[in-house]
Amino acid sequence: MGGAAGLPLALMPARLLVVAAPASHTTRLPHSLDDDDNKVTRHWTCSRREAALSDLNKTAALAPMVTMASNGLPVPAQNSNYMENGRWYHGYRRGLYMYPCDEAEKDRMDIYHQFFAVARRGQLHQAPVPTQPNVQPRILDVGCGTGIWAIDMADKYLNAEVLGLDLVNIQPENPRRIPPNLRFRVPRDYESPWTLGEDSWDLIHLRMACGSVTSWPELYQKIFSHLKPGTGWIEHIEIDMEPRCDDHTLPPDSMLTKWYGWLADATHRVSRPIAYEHRTRQLLQQAGFIDIQETVIRVPYNTWPNDPHQKDIGRWYNLGLTEGLEALTIAPLTRVYQWDLNAHVRPVLESVRREICNRKIHAYNNIHIWTARRPQQ
Repeated sequence: MGGAAGLPLALMPARLLVVAAPASHTTRLPHSLDDDDNKVTRHWTCSRREAALSDLNKTAALAPMVTMASNGLPVPAQNSNYMENGRWYHGYRRGLYMYPCDEAEKDRMDIYHQFFAVARRGQLHQAPVPTQPNVQPRILDVGCGTGIWAIDMADKYLNAEVLGLDLVNIQPENPRRIPPNLRFRVPRDYESPWTLGEDSWDLIHLRMACGSVTSWPELYQKIFSHLKPGTGWIEHIEIDMEPRCDDHTLPPDSMLTKWYGWLADATHRVSRPIAYEHRTRQLLQQAGFIDIQETVIRVPYNTWPNDPHQKDIGRWYNLGLTEGLEALTIAPLTRVYQWDLNAHVRPVLESVRREICNRKIHAYNNIHIWTARRPQQ
């Protein structure tokens, strides 16, 4: 039996089976897109929403610029994970990465993996991987999260050596779920110096790193130096989260637009902007890469398009985004703007949920897929 996008259910993470269940099951998505736009199912509501939203623009404008200490935001220095506003955050190099590392976040990461599979029509990668006999490709996944992409690649290329790096140990604990040709090195901060062997990797993969990178030029240069000269490739995938709309159904003063503006500003203040880097081609060229190619995939917020593939993309993106709004938002807005979680942040998120589930609003984001090769010289 196949899951979403034709993937066998047996190969999908257990946490994804509920949302990939056959249509005959009674399970519904958490924020149903089958209901009328004004009847979207909600997990929670906030009666103070309108009152709380009235002063957010003012407090955002008054928020101070934040200077980060060498170990990130001012939280305790021990390495154990810690809870903040009901979510667990990483203890290793605390504060460098402002997103959670709990079970809900692992679910979000795996949902996004399936979302990318749907958007890319099942394609795991675009950059070439050597398949010649007696050749062992080396594949590095930088910021591997739950390790789901690395696991899929290790299963696809059984003779490859696959390595995943991440700041947090959230990869499978059961060794039977990890292919024998895959290893994880955690915790590892990929902005720190690498000891992974320069000139030795065939493919270095990076996905959804916006919000965790302080210097794209430095990261690209590090990747460049670790790829094999002449044959090594980078593949970098990001979502440009700035809301777009071509038919004016998204009002310019929408809460979705405001939310993205606040999120972009707050993460910029701590020097880890979540905004997509529009100079990516230039930065790759400056790092020395050649054969630079970009693929752009439109990502609707929900199922509003008529095209079946776009509708399917929107269904998975809506699930990942609605389930991940808190993870994306809580730390930036409470730490940087010092907004109260219940009085300010949650009312914003409720409004954003309503807008991204409204099929009368024809808004979308873009996926950018970059591939580039290190030259021989």
